[in-house]
Amino acid sequence: MKIGFDAKRYSQNSTGLGNYSRWVVDSLAKRNSFDYHLYHPKELSQKVELPTHHPEGINSAVPSLWRTRFVCARLEEDGMDIFHGLSNELPFGIHKTNVKSVVTIHDLINKRYPENYSPVDRVIYNRKLHYAQKHADKIIVPSAQTSEDLTLYFGTPKSKIEIIPLAYLPGKTSVLAETAQSPYILCVSSFDKRKNLVRLVKAFHEADCDHKLVICGKKGNQLSRVKKIIKDLKANVEVKTNVDNKELNLLYSGALFCVYPSYFEGFGIPILEAFSYGKAVATSAISSMPEVGGNAAVYFDPNITDSMTAAITKLLIDSEREKIETNIKQQLTLFESDKLIKRYESLYEGLIT
Repeated sequence: MKIGFDAKRYSQNSTGLGNYSRWVVDSLAKRNSFDYHLYHPKELSQKVELPTHHPEGINSAVPSLWRTRFVCARLEEDGMDIFHGLSNELPFGIHKTNVKSVVTIHDLINKRYPENYSPVDRVIYNRKLHYAQKHADKIIVPSAQTSEDLTLYFGTPKSKIEIIPLAYLPGKTSVLAETAQSPYILCVSSFDKRKNLVRLVKAFHEADCDHKLVICGKKGNQLSRVKKIIKDLKANVEVKTNVDNKELNLLYSGALFCVYPSYFEGFGIPILEAFSYGKAVATSAISSMPEVGGNAAVYFDPNITDSMTAAITKLLIDSEREKIETNIKQQLTLFESDKLIKRYESLYEGLIT
């Protein structure tokens, strides 16, 4: 069986969608069950073990158009049985080919929070999502929340949707000895409005604990507001941006526990990351967060500051935190990579047989 992947995010994105694409493709390639190929709008600069395909001739002048439409003809020429779009979209016209299609739809945040997107982006994202969910033979989603959103916004049949969570990848806890600073509470999050960081600062300040809160992640539209509330409250909060993987590894390793106060997530990978380092999590009791956290997390209402404060205060108590931590190992068994990758293989086989 020949299976092609949309490899744009695989090589050009160093975080979320890129990490997902590399996990799926590389894990499948190691198992060597099928013949895998990468389709990328530009010739790859890095060495990749799998066969790669990119636009040639006149198509090389419009690589983005090749990826979103003209690649369909190439897929048929190459004899692909299945094409998997790894990031919420499929090439337009694939339903007119003999190639079966799979798409991973990570979330519908653009539908829930359209105000966070420009008018042009709203139209583009909605068009791509509408086409992908309508014409895909199978849709992979990371959570029941995303499955429900597909039905809510597009009326997508449940029979087309397969819930396969993201994988747990072990944390590098061996670096713990290098962290000499006092214990702190950690929040890994971008500084966007949906992430609810202003309320987190207020809730942490009201907890009146002896430890520091460290918030780290990509810059966003709330960064200046978060810094202002920290200054106004004189809160014991440190902000870090542009954190590389080595520093993030150190931060997770040295944290007392983690907090993730988002209003909405398609999955919530920082919860799983925290668990991989053996850290308990205080997180929102809505959206996909309880799916990921299970009984290894403490939950709060992200709209109520006192609720968030109470959850943080609970995890500051050693006995309470240690009780929660004993559940982490069992929760992680739901997200073991090998088990999840086998489900991808079964899904592909089911489309052809």
